[in-house]
Amino acid sequence: MEVFTREDWAKYPFLPGASQYLRELGLGLPELDRPEYRPILDRAEERVRQAILRGKVDPEFFDVDLEAFSFVVALMLVSLVGNEYPRRRYALAEAERARVYLAGEGVGSLLEIARSIGWRIRKVDTLKEARDYQFALSLKDYLKNSVGFHDLRWKLVNRLVHGGWVYITSGEATRLLVEEIKRIIEERAGRKIDGKVPEGLQAKVNQIRALLSEREVGRVEEVPKGVYLEHFPPCIKNLYNALLGKRHLSHVGRFTLTTFLLNIGMAPEEVIKLFSSLTDFDERITRYQVEHIAGERGSRTKYTPPKCETLRTHGLCVGADDLCRRIKHPLTYYKLKLRSAGRSKAREG
Repeated sequence: MEVFTREDWAKYPFLPGASQYLRELGLGLPELDRPEYRPILDRAEERVRQAILRGKVDPEFFDVDLEAFSFVVALMLVSLVGNEYPRRRYALAEAERARVYLAGEGVGSLLEIARSIGWRIRKVDTLKEARDYQFALSLKDYLKNSVGFHDLRWKLVNRLVHGGWVYITSGEATRLLVEEIKRIIEERAGRKIDGKVPEGLQAKVNQIRALLSEREVGRVEEVPKGVYLEHFPPCIKNLYNALLGKRHLSHVGRFTLTTFLLNIGMAPEEVIKLFSSLTDFDERITRYQVEHIAGERGSRTKYTPPKCETLRTHGLCVGADDLCRRIKHPLTYYKLKLRSAGRSKAREG
């Protein structure tokens, strides 16, 4: 792929060259209210809606320019919604869309795409250098994109490394590219929109906000009360063990663990005590946050843990087992595990 084509910009609209191409076409914010550009707004909303509801954006397209423009407008839409969740969700969905196309690219095309986003990468001479690998990637780019992978094969000690280069296959290059693409899109979706927002775009923003509100409304999963670590879902067990090991937990990780423990019956005071082992522990702040989540302060609303799809979006879904693949919420996992354990005890009795 020596020169990117218009179809490539539709497939990979996050590439720097795609942005330049679209700027040359001259579509700006004011034009979005013109009737002829309504399909761009509709496709942009569809992309964001698909990302939120299904976690992926359909890769098929029929109009090259419409597809490329709608990506840019979708970024504006997510930015204007002003919520971290749809921004992460959209970035992940668009990265997964790109994966579909990347999987069909040859070595030369993957090389051009990787270089266009700033990677230091080169082809490997499979006859002289490393027979089983197609690329050598700079150590910096490899580490930046593999840091969140839990499979042991991605650990540097298990890789062929020489002279600051990490040797990878085409499939591994695609996997790492997806991580980079997700980061690029999330960063762009967080940029502030300058200028007056067209009415048509604002209407789409309101529709996405309404969709998010609808998805937040749901019944609290009723589970038997009691803290049984052996029945925790893998994601919660990982967060719990990280806390006991005094390892850093992200804001979303802390919220997830706190809501889960409170919903299975742990008292706020016990939760506060658990967090007291962390180096950044502040009892006053922690107490307020835990009691607020428990519904004892503020709006008096008791919070529930995020759904599994949200945990996947934030990279908190680890070690998923067969039961994980059949449920949509960590409390459902816990409830089913307790029920199964109860049946086992009944049979033993």
